[in-house]
Amino acid sequence: MKCRLTPWLLTAVLVSTTATVTADEVDEALAAIRQVGPQAVGSVAARQAHDRLARCGTEVIPKLLAAMDTTNVVAANWCRSAYEIVVERERTKSHPSFPLAELREFVADPARQGRVRRLALKLVDTLEPEFKAKQIAQMLDDPEFRADAVQAAFDAGAKAEAAGDRELAVVEFRKAFEHSRAVDQVSQSAARLAALGEAADIVAHLGFVVDWYLIGPFDAPEYSGFAQKFPPEENVDLKAEFAGQGDRTIGWQRHHTTDSFGQLNLMTDIAAVKEAVGYAYSELVASDELDAELRCGADDNCTVWLNGRRVLAREQWLNGTRLDRFVVPVRLRKGNNRLLVKICQGPQHKDPDVPNNWSLQLRLCDATGVGLGLVSGLPPESDQKQ
Repeated sequence: MKCRLTPWLLTAVLVSTTATVTADEVDEALAAIRQVGPQAVGSVAARQAHDRLARCGTEVIPKLLAAMDTTNVVAANWCRSAYEIVVERERTKSHPSFPLAELREFVADPARQGRVRRLALKLVDTLEPEFKAKQIAQMLDDPEFRADAVQAAFDAGAKAEAAGDRELAVVEFRKAFEHSRAVDQVSQSAARLAALGEAADIVAHLGFVVDWYLIGPFDAPEYSGFAQKFPPEENVDLKAEFAGQGDRTIGWQRHHTTDSFGQLNLMTDIAAVKEAVGYAYSELVASDELDAELRCGADDNCTVWLNGRRVLAREQWLNGTRLDRFVVPVRLRKGNNRLLVKICQGPQHKDPDVPNNWSLQLRLCDATGVGLGLVSGLPPESDQKQ
């Protein structure tokens, strides 16, 4: 039976020995690969360039990694193939030699794409088994490796707790909590801190808005609510009353959600209705002007005004409330900031077993996802009574 080599294996055989390739030739080959595009554009030149690069020694690895740091996926794949050939050939040697210092620098560079940094980390980890653990522990603020570093801190806390070292466990769990952004990691580290008698405020940590005035339901047949304009969009008067759905009189009601992740259930917080619109209003005090991110999700959809300016409008029905579904950059002014949110509720889903949820979740945070320390500026409910 004949053995047919795959194209990759055939290439590996062809480049099983290194060849002298000058720095200029390496740059020319990489330039040729960068020109490759969809529908096989430039693929012939790219194949030739790939084969030249695959014959290089390990000194070409940093340049190949840098070339993979691109949005051109086809070009990145050509470079990845050459990289793997060079690496595997070197690893078969009795005394392999790799540019470890440059690889370490690449791993630590947050300006590089995460997938390429992880590729470099994988190689260094095979050569220096202790490197990964030490490096990851220092990357709590790294956008690519944050979750890995948080998990390492959490594991260290669990190990310390099991050994009876409460003080160290608290330090490590606190570290995990303060640097975590993912829901599961925030929840787990907060729970472990709470079990040790330590406070962990998820709402403050992630910047959820939990103090609101709510009003609704306004009648909005079918899917008309998003386009309709109701009185709160013209002026927020917390003492005003209006005609609502079903001939009811509606007014603003103070509400504080106790949900750990700031979610409002408008089916209970306003009313269990369909084909309606509700509004949520809050005021938040900033100690100074701040660049921020407004992150929110709503079921069915939402429109958001900040200090009278519409900053978000998404007409997407039956989409569910998910953490950070929508993210928009905003500028908070020093002092009081007024926040108004319109949340639509559509008709019942055609499948009667699908719940007709009506919800909102909103937070204000920095670009990394951590809360900004804003405090509520809402007047107390007693001030709104006539």
